[in-house]
Amino acid sequence: MIPSYNGQIMMTYRCSAACRHCLVMAAPDQDDALVSVGAAVEYGLDFAALGRAVLIAGGEALLYFEHVLSVVRALAAVGVPVAFIESNGSWCVSDALTRERLAKLQDAGVRGMYFSVDRYHQEFVPAERVYRGISIAWELFGRDNVIPERLSWEYVREAERLAQGPELLQCDPGHGVHFVGRAAVDLAPRAALVPLDQLLTQDCRADWEVDKLHEIQVDPFGFVRPDWCPGVNLGNTRSGRIADLCHTRHVQQTPLLRDIAAQGPAALLPLAERYAITPGPSYASRCHLCFDLRRQLVQHMPEEFGPPQVYQVTGRCR
Repeated sequence: MIPSYNGQIMMTYRCSAACRHCLVMAAPDQDDALVSVGAAVEYGLDFAALGRAVLIAGGEALLYFEHVLSVVRALAAVGVPVAFIESNGSWCVSDALTRERLAKLQDAGVRGMYFSVDRYHQEFVPAERVYRGISIAWELFGRDNVIPERLSWEYVREAERLAQGPELLQCDPGHGVHFVGRAAVDLAPRAALVPLDQLLTQDCRADWEVDKLHEIQVDPFGFVRPDWCPGVNLGNTRSGRIADLCHTRHVQQTPLLRDIAAQGPAALLPLAERYAITPGPSYASRCHLCFDLRRQLVQHMPEEFGPPQVYQVTGRCR
């Protein structure tokens, strides 16, 4: 099972898909920067010091299989096992290749796999491939160490069917879409919109109780942030250690983060006014409003709201 508290090493923004719900604008033509082996070891040690299990994700981290394998081995060498690797299964083109790669990852120290399955992923990844990856992972790692733990072939095929029809453009109520990243561009305009004045009364205190957050993420450029808030940064590993940044007290000691926690997206309005940015009359959620403002603010405040890759609208490649 996935541990209660995780530290995600986001290896890359590149992906074999460009899902409409992606929080970080991952896509085939995204930036190909990678977390180095040395940086991954530092991040893993820091997450372990915080009591967080290490996950590896992307983008699609396994586009760089040999590099990920080196990272896993290096982490194992310093006593930090990788609890899970997240993948969309696009690389699972045959039983032999899938079994070989998963076995190598397991031998290197990976304890489980997390495969993404929903209508958004199946727009790009054939149902056959992801189900192959899940099924072979069940055999190797055991169902308790694979997400999803239980899944029928019929469910995956249905997700693939929905991906080809108008249902794709609707928000999947079972998926819990957050309207940031590409979801803010592709899905939010089709959601029920909320007037701006109602959103400005909503705070983000629960989202910035960092000590209690399920997952913290570090990206290839060293930006550290809550997993659900890409582009709102606790800091960067160029100037601070994850072990020091990932605490609620750090939020309380950082004026901008403290204001965002207390006021929600309303805290960004003075910054928007400074740069002549005007919010729209309505949004799908407070996250959508926050993302829209940050997308325009990032050029002025790259350290606070970067990297620009989080806001990049890219074409889809099937």
